[in-house]
Amino acid sequence: MAEKKKTPPVVHLSYSKGEQIIKEGDYGISIYKIHKGHVRIFKKSNNTIVPLATLKRGEVFGEMTFFNFLLEPRSASVEAIDDVELEVWHPVRLAEEYKNMPAVLRYIVQQSLHRLLRMNRVIDEITAKKKQVKAEQSAAEERDNKRRFFRKNCDQECSYRLATHSKTSDLRGVVKDISPMGMGVEVNARNTMKVSHKAGSQLKMSFQLPSGISIDVDAIIKSVKKSSVPGYLFMGLEYKDISRDALKQIGFFMMS
Repeated sequence: MAEKKKTPPVVHLSYSKGEQIIKEGDYGISIYKIHKGHVRIFKKSNNTIVPLATLKRGEVFGEMTFFNFLLEPRSASVEAIDDVELEVWHPVRLAEEYKNMPAVLRYIVQQSLHRLLRMNRVIDEITAKKKQVKAEQSAAEERDNKRRFFRKNCDQECSYRLATHSKTSDLRGVVKDISPMGMGVEVNARNTMKVSHKAGSQLKMSFQLPSGISIDVDAIIKSVKKSSVPGYLFMGLEYKDISRDALKQIGFFMMS
């Protein structure tokens, strides 16, 4: 009489937060039930981490290998979100019960599994594409920001006055650089004796682009520092109010 094979015992394992329980691509047949803690199921698609599920106490993972009835690599990775205690089953413990199920139930299980696998593949592909599109959009936004904040050098005379002092005589300066966001202006330090040049002050600026186009803008002083030229200051200005046409003309200048 053939000796009856012993059923492998149930094993209990513990994992600390962050430890990997299953690695995608590895071989394994064990099925896990969570007794304590939470685990995260994920996989990699085109070097992108794709989260699939978060499981808690009482839930099971690793069952795909059992239902496939093949020694295939694990299709996803599992790691402990916090301290985890698991009950580990060998598939032999379930095989006999599965074989004794009515054929129609086994068929339903197999069909459901195949649909789930197809769905997971589609979700993986969609998620990976979304992340790729998002990465491309972020890169495009970064390039756009660089263009917006890039300052083009120039050397154009300008006049300015405090926006709150309409009767004040215009002061003179030189626009040294310009961008779609603001400009850098060099002024004689003696100008500070006539009006405030503190950060936060609002100025009305008038100047001409090299093309001869006149530009009038309201700008706020963001910074003031000593210029490389003795006796002069360099102001960093940010536009507060600028017309669409003026911004377009500055854009043309930036591209020239």
